[in-house]
Amino acid sequence: MSSDVKNITEKTENASIVKIYDTNWCDMPAEIKSVCIGKMKFKERLSLRCTAKAERSLVDSQKIEFDDGCFRGKDKELTFILYSHDGRNFWKCSKDMNDAFELLNYIKKVGVFQTLFFSFRDSFTDYERFNTDDGLFTAKKVEFEQCDFDIVVAVLRKMKIGVESIKIYHDDIISDRLAGILEISHVQNASYWHIHDYKKTDSLHMVAQMWIDKNAKVESTFQVSHYGDGSFEEFLEHFDDCILSKAEHRVRIRTNNPDCHILLERGFDEVVEIDDFPQFFRLKVISAEMLESEYDNDCREWICRMDPKIYYAEDSFDGVYEYEDYNAYDYDDAYHFYDDDDYDWEPYYDY
Repeated sequence: MSSDVKNITEKTENASIVKIYDTNWCDMPAEIKSVCIGKMKFKERLSLRCTAKAERSLVDSQKIEFDDGCFRGKDKELTFILYSHDGRNFWKCSKDMNDAFELLNYIKKVGVFQTLFFSFRDSFTDYERFNTDDGLFTAKKVEFEQCDFDIVVAVLRKMKIGVESIKIYHDDIISDRLAGILEISHVQNASYWHIHDYKKTDSLHMVAQMWIDKNAKVESTFQVSHYGDGSFEEFLEHFDDCILSKAEHRVRIRTNNPDCHILLERGFDEVVEIDDFPQFFRLKVISAEMLESEYDNDCREWICRMDPKIYYAEDSFDGVYEYEDYNAYDYDDAYHFYDDDDYDWEPYYDY
């Protein structure tokens, strides 16, 4: 026992005179710095990249993952809100567009997002820096609210390959502008996308025709809602010679690919009546082998993906959110998120 105590004492005394750190940060190898940077929060990285050109290059080479990113523009003011479940949250509001675009370009360079959310009443796409820089956003999902056509197109063209879901709300898209959106590769390849409250009746046959022309993959899905009649009938007229089966709220057409069909469904159940407004429609590319008995007769879930409020009168608050595809995160409440370490959610300007 005494020998054990003696050994421990000797080790402790020896350790006390050993220099654990014998270099400064600037003397550390890049691989060690990279590990440290990987542990830093977003605003800490912003501070570090201001210290020296070499540090800026090293910080800019390190990706950082976020659950959500929100970019809002109003009255020439740009707001950034970045959220991650592990506490790597960030908030900043700027009226200096040069300052804002420098930060935006850095976010594009290092940020990897599950969802990106854009809401701009004033178009920042008028600024040459956004249109000319070669940086691209990285995200699986992208959503637009109160954005005009120019912003939707500009942002979609600034996305890296791999966008799986696109949601467009409250925009001014009309027929010729929809045609422009359909030319974007992210829209052509997205497994899911929707337009909320589209003003015209031509979206269904335009999207279906794009899928036919591009030989879209099975499970590709498009949804749309609008306050008007005629979309279903216009679809039937456009594909009159391609119809394989037709019912009151469902039609199936063939495509140029013998392995694929396109199925159009109108939302219709005990809550959403056939004569109600808004009207909800879903287009899907399906396997030609799919049987009618395999159709999904429950429109409730896919309607909730667009507008869960439709079922508020029937369900409790908790019931509405049982559909995992509905994003219940309210970006207007993002100011309530805080940094787990220092509760610092004041606007941060030093980068």
